[in-house]
Amino acid sequence: ADNSNVIFNQDYYYKFGTAAPWIEPGSTEFPKTMPFTPSQQRYEAMKKYRERVQRGIDLIAGLKDTISRGEYSTIPDSSAPEYSIRPMGLLANNFMASENTGTTNELLLARWYINEVNLDIDDIKNAASKGEAVKAHQAAVNAMNSYLGLLNRVITPKVGDKFN
Repeated sequence: ADNSNVIFNQDYYYKFGTAAPWIEPGSTEFPKTMPFTPSQQRYEAMKKYRERVQRGIDLIAGLKDTISRGEYSTIPDSSAPEYSIRPMGLLANNFMASENTGTTNELLLARWYINEVNLDIDDIKNAASKGEAVKAHQAAVNAMNSYLGLLNRVITPKVGDKFN
């Protein structure tokens, strides 16, 4: 499978050759289990990346207003650091992989959702119509919610507050 157009080449699609399902908010149906990583590792990652990841989440959610004004072609492309795509990946690495587990299927899944958000941002920017931009934004929101659903499953009170 050609996966050269994404930030994280080794993702769910890379391994399984198919798209992953969206994760509904609050669902623990998929994946069935989450890998163990030390709470100290997750705590330190939250301390380091939470603010940047939250800014990216807020920016992506706020694209809805830009689209409704018809200004979607003016948004920064997906490589802009304001979206915090790489910090999202670094947070996922610390939440779903450790020295003992290595790269897990759950990490590959998180990377796939992040890659989808990244691709959807460019789809919004390059949309031929407002309708296309709205559709791409909804896909980005679905991917972001799926990513956050994965993370929230391993955020315990010792680690910090879950993402909204």
